[in-house]
Amino acid sequence: MQRVPPDERATAGIFPENDGPERIEPDLWRIPLPLPFALRSANVYLLGDVDQAYTLVDSGFGLPADEAALRAGLEHAGVRLDQITALILTHAHPDHIGLSGPIHAAANSCPVYMLAGEDSRMFDVWREDAPAFAALDAAYAANGLSADDVRRGRSGSMRTRAILRLPPPSAVRTLEDGEELRLGGHAYQVIWTPGHSDYHMCLLRDDGLFIAGDHILPGITPNIGWYPNARPDPLGDYYAALERVRDLPARLVLPGHRRPFAALAQRVDELRDHHIERAERILGILAGHPGGLHAMAVAKALFGGRLTSHDDRRFALAETLAHLEHLLLAGRITREEREGILRYSTVGGVVPAALAR
Repeated sequence: MQRVPPDERATAGIFPENDGPERIEPDLWRIPLPLPFALRSANVYLLGDVDQAYTLVDSGFGLPADEAALRAGLEHAGVRLDQITALILTHAHPDHIGLSGPIHAAANSCPVYMLAGEDSRMFDVWREDAPAFAALDAAYAANGLSADDVRRGRSGSMRTRAILRLPPPSAVRTLEDGEELRLGGHAYQVIWTPGHSDYHMCLLRDDGLFIAGDHILPGITPNIGWYPNARPDPLGDYYAALERVRDLPARLVLPGHRRPFAALAQRVDELRDHHIERAERILGILAGHPGGLHAMAVAKALFGGRLTSHDDRRFALAETLAHLEHLLLAGRITREEREGILRYSTVGGVVPAALAR
């Protein structure tokens, strides 16, 4: 893998600290856009072609700083926004869709590609009158999240909704699992990889370039969370989707965060093993409380002092619920409601590795 490091003088003050646009290959650039979270950046990829047709993958969070970084990164690569001929969105989380509207408009109304189903989630969740957050707040409260964290989370979601700048629904072209997408001189295999989001999409290019989004990340584990009105077993989905991509002929993986890497199968195995270990820890925690625990209590036992903000606690709760619901569906634990709070208890035994395969 060829990598041209960023020019620190050209990128200072615009891009995340100690990071900046970098040319990975002659026609491939990574442009990191800043995030106002513990995770400091999200990647946008610029894919070039022999006929000067350019594709962008994902679009950052949508703050003015993100737009400035995107424009500076494109300038660094010698490409204008009006030269972009396609935008691919791997999934509909805010840090990947925020500038999709301005990009679509500036790039001569270029098509916006998403997996079928994820487009509906994007507009259903993030439109101004979307009802999704009321169901989420109720689910969080029933699983032990404090009223203050529920309230703060709702406020944060409303702020996020105001930041995102989405394209018109008519701009979105949906893709189906297994479909071949042709852009410029390349063919891309569309791969449905649920878990991190219900209709997350990865793409394998005909030369072995693997667009991974947040399905596979180096050094950190993607958040696999359970949410109301979504697929019932996101962790089970994730295990299956990991196995589906493990042995693909990928020469280079382009993750949604951090830097590209080559060892896809090794990273898949590490992520699977991480979740198997976490399941065993959760069973151990529940076994020590015969009366049962609500999900937030399990999350606090798992993550301890790392839960320093209401965002930390909400993400940890969603991830813990994904594990608990997976174990519940597998018959390893039980769930009952007491005075409006859901509590989980062990049935006995330790989670077998077969559950994760």
